[in-house]
Amino acid sequence: MINRQRVWAVMRKDWRELARNKQAVAPLVIIPLMLAVLLPAAIIILGNNAVLASSINGLQGFLDHLPDRVVPATYSTAQTVVYAVIVYFMAPFFLIIPVMVASITGSSSFVGEKERRTIEGLLYTPITDRELVLAKVLVSVIPSVLLSWVSFVVYTVLVNALGAPLMGGLFFPTWTWAILIVALVPLLAFLATCLIVAMSGRSTTVQDAQGSAVLIILPVVALVVGQATGLLLFDVSIALLASAALLVIDVAVFAATAGRFQRERIITRL
Repeated sequence: MINRQRVWAVMRKDWRELARNKQAVAPLVIIPLMLAVLLPAAIIILGNNAVLASSINGLQGFLDHLPDRVVPATYSTAQTVVYAVIVYFMAPFFLIIPVMVASITGSSSFVGEKERRTIEGLLYTPITDRELVLAKVLVSVIPSVLLSWVSFVVYTVLVNALGAPLMGGLFFPTWTWAILIVALVPLLAFLATCLIVAMSGRSTTVQDAQGSAVLIILPVVALVVGQATGLLLFDVSIALLASAALLVIDVAVFAATAGRFQRERIITRL
């Protein structure tokens, strides 16, 4: 039985320490700003611009391989570019936000405690191993999901405000994005954080943990590349299948992470 008070106490402690770490907070602002504001604004403002298409990696290839009937046939060339990029091309990029946030916050979960010399006191508290792992996971999952949702709201307002005159009205979000934000983002954030927390428990420094966490981002990057090259179109069916698969994987990975966590082994390494 999980004791929520003990889990919440650890989470509050970690959030206070994270708020004092300016090096960790800065990327949490920069990454969503680029993906939710700067990139979509440039795409909508410049519209059908050859220079823009060639300057964004994979954008021209994505437009060249766009399947038929994905974009309404009545759209002009400029409308097609904006719709395809905002609705389809940018979708996988939003999965980078929770993974990046998790890699920044989760990588210091246990190894950060070691560096601050607070790990011994934490491990000797009455909290169980499962509760401790859950607390460390939620410390990263909740901010990453909230930041992704805030970024999505900003993105929605921005693309509709800038794109409505060109598109003839509001055109975003779609059902694919609803599934992505409500289901895929939390599930992916939970999976990434579980793996990163497990790495953190075995790392000797925060830098080592962050270096290992980069590997977690690679599958998301592969999804972005597949979307950009037209090999994989991120639509409703793919989003639903990915959500179902991630739910099963999340349960298995958390059970394995919590099951393999042994505070005695960490204490002997202090």
